[in-house]
Amino acid sequence: MITPEKTKPTALVVGPMKCGTSWIHEYFESRGDICLPSGVKETFYFDRYHHRGLAWYEKHFRHCDPDQNVAIIEVGPSLFHVSSFAAPKIAEELGDIPIVVTLRDPVKRAWSHYQHMACGYTKLPLQKAVKKYPEIIGASRYSEHLPIWKAHFSKVTVLLQSDLADDPDGYVETLSNALGIPLKGAGDLAAQRRNEATTPRSFLLARLGRYGARSLRFLGLYSVVSALKDAGLKSIFYGGGKATKLVATDNDMNFLEDLLESERQFVSPSMAQTGLS
Repeated sequence: MITPEKTKPTALVVGPMKCGTSWIHEYFESRGDICLPSGVKETFYFDRYHHRGLAWYEKHFRHCDPDQNVAIIEVGPSLFHVSSFAAPKIAEELGDIPIVVTLRDPVKRAWSHYQHMACGYTKLPLQKAVKKYPEIIGASRYSEHLPIWKAHFSKVTVLLQSDLADDPDGYVETLSNALGIPLKGAGDLAAQRRNEATTPRSFLLARLGRYGARSLRFLGLYSVVSALKDAGLKSIFYGGGKATKLVATDNDMNFLEDLLESERQFVSPSMAQTGLS
């Protein structure tokens, strides 16, 4: 439960990206009783903009109403793989709050991450892209980052994306219990998938859109970004004639499997029963 003077998150979902965090964000929005950052999906405070200070971060939550909201939560999928920097900062500034980690098959996650980067960030093939953007692999290093989160917070709950697909009601129940919020079903969201990467019509347009939106957010012009999206410009920058996906070659998969096979063992279905959640 939040209090009138509370202007900071009471819990965080830290990712990693491409593991169902967009679905969780939409679930929180659909509930109506969760306060999310104002005007923006992610603040990036604990990874990109920490130099702006806690007062800047708190401005994103001034609208939270203790009479209507049961929790203040940010979904920040970019935080998981910067654990050594983010976790101690979060613990220092937000306290020992509940942390939710979302995991999936690490090889599939890495490939999905690469697909995301191919939509406006890089045209490099996978192996070269990994060298330039090590987070493609780094965010799938679950055995490296999860212990850091657990070392800084007493309540770290692990959710598996496969459970969301197989049992959305059970997934939501676990999520709600982890955050100490009343249980509300997922409703129509249960069968929906979110944030699937597709190939844009134009790489240059997609790149312009991504960096333009990032620049506007950096300046705090969240309402401008939202207005442009509402005007249909997102489909212009990122849309295409057909929603095609990059197809992984055998070499791509072998490359990822060689790097991440040990992480597959770490995120096996038995993990939920071994004290890691």
